[in-house]
Amino acid sequence: MNTTESNIRQAAIKLISRNGYGSMSLRQLAAESGINSSTLYLYYQGKGELLLELILEYFEALSREWAQCRPFVARADSRLRAFVACHVRYHLEHQDQAVLGNLEFRNLDEESLALVRHARRVYLKDLQDLLEQGVREGSLSCAEPKLMARTLFNMLTHACVWYQADGRWSVDDVIRHYSELVLKMLGAMPIASPRTPVRRAAITRRAAPLEAVS
Repeated sequence: MNTTESNIRQAAIKLISRNGYGSMSLRQLAAESGINSSTLYLYYQGKGELLLELILEYFEALSREWAQCRPFVARADSRLRAFVACHVRYHLEHQDQAVLGNLEFRNLDEESLALVRHARRVYLKDLQDLLEQGVREGSLSCAEPKLMARTLFNMLTHACVWYQADGRWSVDDVIRHYSELVLKMLGAMPIASPRTPVRRAAITRRAAPLEAVS
């Protein structure tokens, strides 16, 4: 990916996170990217193609992050802690991209949506395998690993909607909170309770429900 295309994608993420996909025009995108509209069409045929690329890029980046953080030799409960930390941290440090990847897919056509569903299933399969490992070795209690993987994904991802960097919780606070919650849900040994957070500015980000991609 060259610099121009990277600038287009970053500009699109910024505009969509600020005003929503429907409000972003190609003329606005070209101006934000510092190019003219004709140059934009050298990279993308339209908004739909760009949106698909951004969402697929989100899932690819998420999978790469987990591949780098994943402990390959460990009990499932330890691997689950690592997954929660990796997933939550990525979403809080890439909020605009995460919100776009989980809220704007509704604007895709059916063919594009099928590609997004496949990318999501690939990522969820790693989590499902982790849960199934825990059931086999007795470190986790889970009757339906496939359903639980989807539930955990939606619950952990939702942090990107409400989190504020200058709000009540730090990234590590959020990770500790969700780690304890998830481990208790799955019958694992509880970890230490998170420290009482230092009260900072009130959270003001509007909380919008994430829609599941089935």
